Amino acid sequence: MPDAYIPYSRTIHSMSNQQARLVPFRPIPADATRTQFSDRAVSRYLNALPRPKPSFDQLLKSIKEMDELVSLPLWHNYMSNERALELSRVLRDFGGYGQARWNFTSGSANPFLSAQIRFKFPLYPSFYSENGFFRDLVIPGTNVKLDVPHFNATLSKYLDNEIPRCYIPSDWAGWAGDMFTFADELDSFLGKSGIGLDDLRRFASLKLGAPKDSMSLFKNKFGQEDFYADIDARNISTLINSGLSYHDAMNNYYKNNLYGRFGHFINSYGGWKNFEKHVNSFNFFPLTPLVNPIFVDAAKRAFVNKVREGCLNEMDCNIP
Repeated sequence: MPDAYIPYSRTIHSMSNQQARLVPFRPIPADATRTQFSDRAVSRYLNALPRPKPSFDQLLKSIKEMDELVSLPLWHNYMSNERALELSRVLRDFGGYGQARWNFTSGSANPFLSAQIRFKFPLYPSFYSENGFFRDLVIPGTNVKLDVPHFNATLSKYLDNEIPRCYIPSDWAGWAGDMFTFADELDSFLGKSGIGLDDLRRFASLKLGAPKDSMSLFKNKFGQEDFYADIDARNISTLINSGLSYHDAMNNYYKNNLYGRFGHFINSYGGWKNFEKHVNSFNFFPLTPLVNPIFVDAAKRAFVNKVREGCLNEMDCNIP
């Protein structure tokens, strides 16, 4: 389990021996008196220290431990995709995506599995939270952070095929939903600027999938972390649906690097031509009338170009 920092308000004395061992040793100045170093002061001192860096091995270990819990009747008889779906829903909720609209989109998390995880691994809910330990997790081989809550929310939809939720396109919970949000943002930001079509398309291609700039007035709701989370969630779902466990799919994809990210993504749609057609023909009804189609088209072009760019950097990715 990761050596993540636990707020001092949860005192060591109230923890089990197992939990107490997880708290990293933080040396306190030798000349500090009890008065000078009250509990509140200690808490501020600890919070000011560098945040521990998570590793991908720690994420994989946590997934494997949770997947091995015997927490539901006949759990070990579940198919790998059913187990992964149940777990991704719980992790989705831990990440702050437990609202009613997500329950409607990819189903409600099983309360018994959630309770078992909280009991057996009490730190994991906070690790998987929006600002938790895995917040700074970097995707192996890149300098891109994996948006773990976003990833699990999108994965839960790609793994869910229950009626009537199957009538909600899976891509709505991933890149298509972010693409429409991006188009809406373009419309709000540039709609009254009189920008030319070519400049609009260049601006969209420059921003979509790019690292977010805190100094920019354009907030970019489809930045680099969103882009990778959407691509990877679909890829992992296809591996799980092929028979791999959640842990093995993640391990083979991220650690063993057995699959090209963009080539695998494109092939999941049946090749480049089918992928490009799927994106360009994607219908956002009934939300379509809310955004000028010029901006929707710019967002679609930008997304296709970003995937093309990533594919061209892979040795085994073929584009006509």
